[in-house]
Amino acid sequence: MSDNKADKNGPDVSGSALCHLLPQLLPCEAAVILETGSAPTILCFSTDHEKAFTASSLIDALKLSTARLSAEGGVEAGLFPEPIYGFRSWASKPIGSKDGHKVLVLCLNSSTEPFPSPALTRLATLTANISSPEIRKKISHTGRISDLTRYLDTRISPAEISSSTPLALLRLDLGKISPINDRDGWPASDALIERAYSLIREFIPARCFTVHLGGGSFAIVIPIEKDVSEAETLADDLLRRMQDEVIAPKDGFPFEPYIGWACYPFDAPDTHTLVSFANAALARIRGLRAGPLINRVAPEIAHAHADEVGMESDLRQALIDNAFTLNWLPVLETGTEHVVTFEALVRWKRPDHGDVDPPQFLRCAEQAGLIEDIDSWVLHTACHQAQNWKEPLGLSVNVSPSWLATERVATTIGSALKTSGLDPLRLQIEFSEKSDFGSPDIVRKELARIRGMGVRLILDDFGTGFGALERLTNYPFDQVKLDRSFVRRVGVDSRVETVLRCTLYMIHALNMTCCAEGVETEEQLGFLEAHGCEEIQGYLIGQPTLRQPDSRTD
Repeated sequence: MSDNKADKNGPDVSGSALCHLLPQLLPCEAAVILETGSAPTILCFSTDHEKAFTASSLIDALKLSTARLSAEGGVEAGLFPEPIYGFRSWASKPIGSKDGHKVLVLCLNSSTEPFPSPALTRLATLTANISSPEIRKKISHTGRISDLTRYLDTRISPAEISSSTPLALLRLDLGKISPINDRDGWPASDALIERAYSLIREFIPARCFTVHLGGGSFAIVIPIEKDVSEAETLADDLLRRMQDEVIAPKDGFPFEPYIGWACYPFDAPDTHTLVSFANAALARIRGLRAGPLINRVAPEIAHAHADEVGMESDLRQALIDNAFTLNWLPVLETGTEHVVTFEALVRWKRPDHGDVDPPQFLRCAEQAGLIEDIDSWVLHTACHQAQNWKEPLGLSVNVSPSWLATERVATTIGSALKTSGLDPLRLQIEFSEKSDFGSPDIVRKELARIRGMGVRLILDDFGTGFGALERLTNYPFDQVKLDRSFVRRVGVDSRVETVLRCTLYMIHALNMTCCAEGVETEEQLGFLEAHGCEEIQGYLIGQPTLRQPDSRTD
């Protein structure tokens, strides 16, 4: 890869590095750099969608965009009049010129809500420093997946496998980049990543190809000279070298490196499959607190990854086709034994596969960046249906905490309430304790905005995550939902009953109410009611069903 250099008019952005860097530092799904003028040109794109775009179509769409706003440093944002390959919102910033024409960086999201103000400020700040030596240095050695695949394509001959030298692809992830970035800012994490990259380049033999894919992600291609065990030995030695850095240096090396790898032609017959399988092997172990740090792709991993890729594609189509449905789970008030709320549960029947377990497809949606779209569909659909109920019962909707950081949750809830006409006092939003909430400062602000509308907040799956007490004390929840894993042991385990009694006392002392999930027996109901649990849900009173309360049109 050649270095990018700043010319007299500004930075030369014709390389792919900056495109890949921006989605690592901004809340955007893709980035484009394009040159304007009489013959607009896309200089680079951060994803594999570039063939679906033309520079002219992007510029025309920008001119027709709605909800436009401007920010400091020439930053602008808005919404495309129609989706462009699934993208709806954009933010742009001029970053220099090339051949006398303006060069724009364009950030894209699939959300129908405009980019939040903090993202625009960050875009202005980041691009204002692009001409600095530090940023140019970072850009000069940051690649993307196309650099890797181009290299592999020159060494893999699918039609004549025997003519190609066997090779292994190692995908290395440093881990901990996001918390470092949130705590100390991206310049600090950049410095640590630069240090890691220097270490990798010093350690890896010259015969290997190494590329920084952005953030804490790297790829290493190793030609196999004798046996595939060479790859695992090198991976093991590299991790040991990186872990040694934890002890010795004065400023520490706070990474948790993981390596997933696959070998051509033994694991994969072509470039695309090799990259996909190495990514799958890494995904299987990344972020684990125990277990192996190095993982070679196995048949079951390959099959599962292929199914997840197919599921992601089907989920995208399901969003286009509105192919999801809602089931309704009643919530009973223990004091009156009346149903007071219905919880909306999203369901999906995948083509040629049938009903998919919700945790499975929602996990896939999280990883694919589709969870915001699905949650938004559920919010709007559930609010519209609840507005037509004969009785003004409560409505409970699950929202993934993962997109609280985008600061678009409150806006989306407000939009659902406005378009449906639903009374905000009837709506409650559930956030699962099992999920990462992100930056506490951003979460507090976003939850305050939601609560300011009159919407109630619920901490779901209480007792299953790592931050239960911290979230109870820091965030303004109105209710706590006890996880079914505790409730089902009532009448069986006296220790659990003691924990539940103390938990209920604590919840009430914090001026919150309590709902218990998974209530299946009269004994469980009796225990919970005796100790002040205000609401219950579970098979004792009803299973999730397509049937919802009677509507005004019935």
